[in-house]
Amino acid sequence: MDKGVIYAVVAIVGIIIGALAFTYNPGVEVRTQTETVTTTITESPVTVTAQQAASTTTAQQISSTTTAAPTQIQYNEQLAEKGLDAFKELACNACHTVKSAGIEVGGNIGPDLSKALLGSVGVEKGTAGGPIMSKYFEKYGLKDPASNLTKAAELLAKFLIEGDKDLAPTMTVESETFKKQLGDKWAQEYVPAIVEMLKMAASKSS
Repeated sequence: MDKGVIYAVVAIVGIIIGALAFTYNPGVEVRTQTETVTTTITESPVTVTAQQAASTTTAQQISSTTTAAPTQIQYNEQLAEKGLDAFKELACNACHTVKSAGIEVGGNIGPDLSKALLGSVGVEKGTAGGPIMSKYFEKYGLKDPASNLTKAAELLAKFLIEGDKDLAPTMTVESETFKKQLGDKWAQEYVPAIVEMLKMAASKSS
């Protein structure tokens, strides 16, 4: 075979090999790009899911924060029953009713005392100055009795024992009468029982 022909064949084979090598390199680049795109698509839903979970947790926290439990008025039932008896024994129902505690029939000179613990007793007839208990509580720094039921009960007992000549002159006279009749029992036995009854009344009326 002629040497020229051999050189020509070798040259052609070299060109073919070079072309194949050239064609192979872009294939690597294409595969690498495909793997990158696949990775991006796989990670994206994970990110969205995490954001949704965070949003759900935040919503639950807000819901938990904005839900408030109602105020519960605790009372001793046995002592409250004694208070009901004492209220009737002293003829307090000649002037007042306590409908939520079962004293629905009585006098109407004074208001219903169902919510006396919460300061809501209206206006006593024959006395001046508007809602007596709410003004009495405010006088001692308690604007919202429901926010501090313990202090409200203490002030209610103080009111029954000492009265208040400016706000409730009639009740003050009655308190003095009870002290003379009952002595220490008025403050130590009757008043605690009546206050407990009024706590029960407030609990059932709220």
